[in-house]
Amino acid sequence: MTTWILLRAAGIGSYLMLFLSVAWGLIATTSLVTKRISKQAANTFHALTASTGLALLGLHVGLLLIDGFMPFSLVAVTVPMAAEYRPVAITAGVVAMYAVVIVIVSSWVRKRIGTAWWRRLHLLAVPTFALTLLHGVFAGTDSERPWMFTIYALTGLSVVFLTLVRALTSGYRPPRPVAPVRNRAEEPAARA
Repeated sequence: MTTWILLRAAGIGSYLMLFLSVAWGLIATTSLVTKRISKQAANTFHALTASTGLALLGLHVGLLLIDGFMPFSLVAVTVPMAAEYRPVAITAGVVAMYAVVIVIVSSWVRKRIGTAWWRRLHLLAVPTFALTLLHGVFAGTDSERPWMFTIYALTGLSVVFLTLVRALTSGYRPPRPVAPVRNRAEEPAARA
């Protein structure tokens, strides 16, 4: 029973961390907060919530493999449509799992793959959240509880709202400051 409780908690925790990461990513890239919060603080929070969500996702999947109440095989948690229990909902979770890994790992190797590829892969974040939401609603055993349904409704509507705000304000973002160009003639004078 302890494993069952922990794997549900890890799943819900992973979902909430993914929500925070996606929501913050949408908020931090609009002109609403760019002047109020430093870029470094925004990026640190975003990366921390995403990485915590990934760790909790790993715990969720790992505990599913060892739980005796509702056993899942390695194939069921890694291959789409292989699970016997609610195969479409589990497939949404499996695909979301792979997408989360792609988005987060691409952020870790951003310098190697380049900003253009990182941005393309990062666009998967919102659809990944949607798949995670569908997985939780239709495969989660707590979905029928009013508190969990409320969490799903509030987080889902929040991401829809923030995605619309981000889309509508994308052309209005302030330009990033350009580093000042130093005059080479002034440099020796500054050293003396």
